[in-house]
Amino acid sequence: MEQILVHQDGKQFAFHISGKGTPLLCIHAPCIGSVNFVYQQTLADTYQLIVPDLPGHGDSSPMEKPYTIGEMAEQLHKLIPSLGIERPFILGYSQGASIALEYCLRYPDHVQGGILVSGFSEVNDLYLHGRFWMGQALSMLHGVPLLARSIASSHVDDPELRAKWTLHGSKTDPASLKYLYAAGHRYQCTGRLGNIQLPILLAYGEQDQRMHHYAQMLTMKLPKVKLEMIPNVKHQIITKAAPTFNQLCRTFMEEG
Repeated sequence: MEQILVHQDGKQFAFHISGKGTPLLCIHAPCIGSVNFVYQQTLADTYQLIVPDLPGHGDSSPMEKPYTIGEMAEQLHKLIPSLGIERPFILGYSQGASIALEYCLRYPDHVQGGILVSGFSEVNDLYLHGRFWMGQALSMLHGVPLLARSIASSHVDDPELRAKWTLHGSKTDPASLKYLYAAGHRYQCTGRLGNIQLPILLAYGEQDQRMHHYAQMLTMKLPKVKLEMIPNVKHQIITKAAPTFNQLCRTFMEEG
């Protein structure tokens, strides 16, 4: 995997690129960074994986003021051409799926399709509200290392890789993390989902019951959608069910 640093408007953006072929832009969840997709590196035998560190994560410059999910999608769209990338598939995990949805809504001619993992188009239940409130609170209370360690523990079993996740997540800038959580908490695109005429793959864990009503909502509203419920896994599909999920990605992109 090669790291490429892109500078724009006085800020640094870190992209981790591997493989060749059809491009797949991968957008991570808060307080993780590009290590989020380490289990998807096997896809680099056929696809070109482009994995940014979102602002304030990893080696990317922090955000200086609050922003919206729309502004984040716009920023990514401006940066992708500088990497020589055209019309990628876009994969978003958890809150990263919200950014992927907005990207598809704003730039449909520049995307081949979307893969949304444990995603949501709005926050409308007490459980997810609580998760966002907790994330915002921890980001303001010097809790980034604690949050990074908790996220790593829930996703990764291997001690060495878990330590790598924790280290990378602990680099997250607290203010940027607060802004990202706040932007995701406010985000709402459910009423616009019918405008997305791109093929969309939805992946949810069968044991992630709290997210199933979001799966149903997206399935009903997206015109060209395929829903996959993955057995024996909760939210952390990309690590806990990586072989199954990666094969679903291959099949979807080949057919797309």
